[in-house]
Amino acid sequence: MDIALLSGYAVLSIWGSRQRRPEVRVALTAGTQTGMMLGLILISSHVVEWFGLDRNRAAQFARGAGSTLLMLGLLAAAGSAAWERTRSIKLGVIGGLWCGSLGMMILLGFALTLNLAFEAHAVAWLHEAFDASGMHDPGAFVVRNSLKAASEILIRMPIAALGMSLIGSLLNWCITRSKTLAVLAAWITPPALVAGAAALWHADSLERAARPPFVLTGVLIAGIALCSVHPIWSGLHRRRNAGQR
Repeated sequence: MDIALLSGYAVLSIWGSRQRRPEVRVALTAGTQTGMMLGLILISSHVVEWFGLDRNRAAQFARGAGSTLLMLGLLAAAGSAAWERTRSIKLGVIGGLWCGSLGMMILLGFALTLNLAFEAHAVAWLHEAFDASGMHDPGAFVVRNSLKAASEILIRMPIAALGMSLIGSLLNWCITRSKTLAVLAAWITPPALVAGAAALWHADSLERAARPPFVLTGVLIAGIALCSVHPIWSGLHRRRNAGQR
């Protein structure tokens, strides 16, 4: 599974490296810029979790929810930025996919290196899962757990990148055509973010079986709100520059 998924990422990378059309290169540049930021955010979240810096519930919630929502926001921003520079929804989606793939490769390269280089710490970090696995070789368990986690995230990232970059591109397209919509979105976005965060905080206080509806609602509301951040900023920025001229 990992080989098949990484082969798909490799195909995308080879395709991107061979593109010479200016508009495609512009979209890939937008994806690269946001992908680097995404990779740094994901690495930071992993380091905090790895070293146990989020020992209390509030810190764990801030790390988990914060990194997830920032990831969604950056994927949407990649699509929005690529659309703004190319005026193409398709290229906006390509920029988002490029952002997601780059951020994911940065995270996987860092996380796998950390797990294998500091195997003893990884075993101590995963001791509960290791005890429940029934395996006797700690090193083999670390490798298996790492590959399983990689499979899950390699599947989820393109889906998230596709959806969020498409929404970001469409929102920028809509906001560009309506000043009223830009102002309305600017007013709605902050309370939507608060509502989404509140739903996630409430979910964190419930039993695991009761969390999914609130987690889904919180991520959906906050994610859509974050999708509009870059379109709002770029739309208002364009109108301000037009007014100065």
